[in-house]
Amino acid sequence: MTITWSESMSVGVPMLDADHKTLIGLINLLQRSIGDREEYVAVYSVLGSLQDYAAQHFAREEGMMRASRCPQLDLHQRTHAGFSQQVADLKERYEENRTSVRARECLRFLNDWLVNHICTTDMNYRAWVVGNEGAKAAGDKVTRASEGRTRELRSLSILVVDDNVNFSEVLVTILGSAGIDRIAVTHDIATAKSALVGRPVDLLISDWHVGAESGLDLVKWVRQGPPELAAMPILMLSGHERLVNRDLALLAGADEFMEKPVTARGLLICLSRLAVKRG
Repeated sequence: MTITWSESMSVGVPMLDADHKTLIGLINLLQRSIGDREEYVAVYSVLGSLQDYAAQHFAREEGMMRASRCPQLDLHQRTHAGFSQQVADLKERYEENRTSVRARECLRFLNDWLVNHICTTDMNYRAWVVGNEGAKAAGDKVTRASEGRTRELRSLSILVVDDNVNFSEVLVTILGSAGIDRIAVTHDIATAKSALVGRPVDLLISDWHVGAESGLDLVKWVRQGPPELAAMPILMLSGHERLVNRDLALLAGADEFMEKPVTARGLLICLSRLAVKRG
């Protein structure tokens, strides 16, 4: 069942509410991935995103609690450490055997966190941080630090081409968390070409297999196009762990190649390199 954000979940601090909405988005992605042909890809990508989410959100939340002298800080720190360790353990299990971690198990863990921590324990710090200027400054400091790593990406327009709707949503969630809001998604090559004709985007992310077609053909088509289109940086994704795939993608004209599943940090670092190339 899809979870919808409601004001009853709000802790009264917009930047913390935004973090909690990100978590709800990841929970909903896992829910939709159950039984999907690339469920394992979504699971690992979400786990990687959860690690990034936890690092930034917990630093922001704890900084605000510390600045406001909230007495629940020690309890929250212990709880946050437990969450981070559980995510790390799930990720380690996956890396040893990806079939050992399924979306349903991750959902049970995250739904429990949503109900027992965000919607319950987090409400206890509201009175301390809401309206506290010192707390707001502490939260803004963490936000500025994270924005510094993704600022160059925020102005970009990106086209995602992938026939797997769930994984496309994983990518959109990761990109959105970095502040990128000009994202178009297509699920077939013909629609991708139509979207690019006359309106080249800043970056193209294409899967290797797009339905019965090959993303390599799209890359070659782009490189043979008019100068503005042909110069567009391209990232090719593939779920097949074969070194030859990287070579073929780069030979076809892709600038970067990544194997699925991807992590938020890995994807954003890769896109930062492409942004520099474009600039």
